[in-house]
Formats: sequence, structure tokens, C-alpha cells
Amino acid sequence: MTSVIPIAPTEGHIGHLTREQTKTLQEFWIRIYDIFDGRTLCDSVLPASFKGQVSQSEDSSQVLQAPAQTPGWFGFGSSASSSSTHSSLPSGSVTPTLQFSGEKLHKTFWKMNIMNNPDMIALKFIRARKWVVNDAVKMFLDNLKWRIIEDLDELSELSDVELDSKYPNFIDQLQSGKGYLRGADSRDRPISIINTRLHHKTDQPPETLHRFTLYTMECGRRFLSPGKETVIVLFDLSDFGLDNMDWSFVRLFVQCFESYYPETLGTCIVHRAPYVFWGIWRLIQPLLDPAVAGKFVFTRTNAELHQVVPREHLSIEHYDGLDDWTYNYVPEVPGESHHMEDSVTKENLLQERHALELAHDHATRAWISNVDGSDSPERLAIAQQLHEQYARLSPYIHAVNLYQRWGVAVDGQVNWNYNVQKD
Repeated sequence: MTSVIPIAPTEGHIGHLTREQTKTLQEFWIRIYDIFDGRTLCDSVLPASFKGQVSQSEDSSQVLQAPAQTPGWFGFGSSASSSSTHSSLPSGSVTPTLQFSGEKLHKTFWKMNIMNNPDMIALKFIRARKWVVNDAVKMFLDNLKWRIIEDLDELSELSDVELDSKYPNFIDQLQSGKGYLRGADSRDRPISIINTRLHHKTDQPPETLHRFTLYTMECGRRFLSPGKETVIVLFDLSDFGLDNMDWSFVRLFVQCFESYYPETLGTCIVHRAPYVFWGIWRLIQPLLDPAVAGKFVFTRTNAELHQVVPREHLSIEHYDGLDDWTYNYVPEVPGESHHMEDSVTKENLLQERHALELAHDHATRAWISNVDGSDSPERLAIAQQLHEQYARLSPYIHAVNLYQRWGVAVDGQVNWNYNVQKD
């Protein structure tokens, strides 16, 4: 069955905040900068997906053995020599064994936020936690710790061949067409298509599928911007059988959209679900947060799918669409990421980037010094400069990926290049 997808409200998003919501955003950044600036230590609790080891690329100097401290709200505490001016801490003590430094979390934040307005990211966590600052801050910091542990930066920094060397059969995932981004809905939200019939759990090591899933999510994240902050996921269950079922992928998918990419799933379309799926769905549905479960739409036919995604944006081959397009993996071309070898230009652009980050940090600290719900035109202007500078910096820090070879993502712009054919 299908349902009419309502137009998402703009309230609670950049440019559409009430004064009280803006105050909440300011309070959120106060707590975060207390962590970044070292006034409050971040706890040692690892996010739920922690795989049992810190990434080998983790700088050991940034993971500290913390002294005994007084825990604060949601596990934060002040060190013996410094206390936060923005929180009242209960008594008690705890000695965590692992500490993520504010400096490391701050750097990770800017890497995560490289092409977006920082407030766009912050508001996703705030909305996901119903505007409760404490809960939003904890979720946000868990996200940063998770990104450090998962070493997500490598997924954009390494080429296809390098990823395949590190994670066996990685290129096989790309070649198979089991999962990719193609097109957008009527609101310009990118679509992630998952062809379940092409997946078999034993065809690749679990870690490779894990990395490929996160790779696709990170690629999709780079297509988002204010006004189009969510994605559509299309699960194509044509010819689905029990041998295509993979519970580890389901767990990762649910966990990512609930905890690490909050407010990013716009709609999840389950297309052509066979009878065998409904028994599985009865097991999956209770695992979902109600907010996520409410985003599922079921389409039985291509005609029903056309009610959710414009026919012009769907392929002729699979969905009786009008887009004359077939998935084709375009392999890496030697030297395509040559800009990454230009260390002089790269360093100049990184210094330019760092200066903009410092300027935004400075403007934010000034803005949150008075929680009055006012806007900061200065921060907005710097955020726009960060977005524009990203297009120049990206070729020097990110390897060319499949979507750039397709011509979809060029110079920070997204163009799906539909090849629409008339009936």
C-alpha cells in the first residue's frame, strides 16, 4: 500500500526557528564548546556500535587516560582543575579508562561538517531528541566518537582500489549494483536504491559489507544541504528470498538512521515485498523507533511507486520509469585523483579552511555568550563561505568516486543527468 507523503514542515530548520528554538540551539552549542574547549571532559562511554578496538589511525595522544572526576549530566564531568560555568554537577566520582579529548572531537566535528552549515547538523540532533538539550548533546558526542572509531574519513580519502585492497571484495560491491544512489524525488531528496536480490551474505566478508554500507551513506550525506536534508531509501524486494536476508545489515541500517544519521531518513520505500518478507517485517518493526517506523511506505506495483517518486526519475528497465539509464560501475582511472598529490595547493587550501573554521568558532562563542534567541548574520555568512570553499578543497582531500565519474557530483553541485524518454 502507499500513502501520501506530507510536505515536511520547515519549522525547526535553519531560517525557520522560533526565538525559543534559537535559544535551545545556543544552549546546545554552549555545552558542545565546553567540551571542545576543555572546560568539561567528555565521558568514556563508547557508542553502541563500538567494534571493540580503536582505529589504528587514531592518534593515541588524543585518547587520554582521564583522572578521577565528577560526573555531570549524561556522563560528562568537570576536571579537578576546571569546572563548567554552564552546568550544575551532582556529587560522586568515576574513573573512566578512555577519554576522547575536546580537541579531537572538535577536529572530527569540522571534518564531519565540511560542506554544511554547522547549525544544520546540530539541529538534526536537537530535533531527533525533541529539543531536550542534554539528550541532543549526548547523541551528538556519541556520533563524533563513533566517527572516530569507525574512521569514516578513510571512506572518502581512499580510492576504490585502495578500499578494495584494505577490504576484500569492496569493488565487487560497487560492480554488483546491489546498492547505489540514483536520482531524487519531487523534493530533490537523493534516492538510495538497494537491490536485495543481488545480495548474498557469504559473497563478501562482513567487514567489507559494513564499510560499503557506510561508504554509500557518506556519499549520500555529501548530496545534502539546507532545504534538502533527507534521503529516500528504496528497498527493491523483487525476487527477494530468505538467502538474501542479512540481519547484520538490517541492524546497521536501523542503528545508523536512528543514532548516527538522525533526521536524515525522509522516506523508506519497500517495493514489491513478497509474502516471505512479511514474517521478517513482524520481527523488524518492533526494533524501530516509532519516528523511523512511521517513515516506511510499501508499494506493490510500479504504478504505486510512481506516486512516491516521479516517473521521470525512475529507470525504464526496472520501474517502468522514463529515465533511460542502467546501472554501470565505471572503474577508477589511474591519476584521476592527482590533485591529492599536490601538497602545496592542498596545504594552502587547508589553511584557508582552518581560518574559516576559526572564524566560525569565534563568531559562535560570541553568539552564545548571550542566550537571547537572536540570529547571527556573521555566522551565516561564514557558513556560506565554508560551503563555497569546500568545492575548491574537496579534490585535494577526497579521492574521485563513482558519482563524480558519472558526472553527478561536480564542483559541489549535484546533477543527476536524467535521460527522459517519452512514452
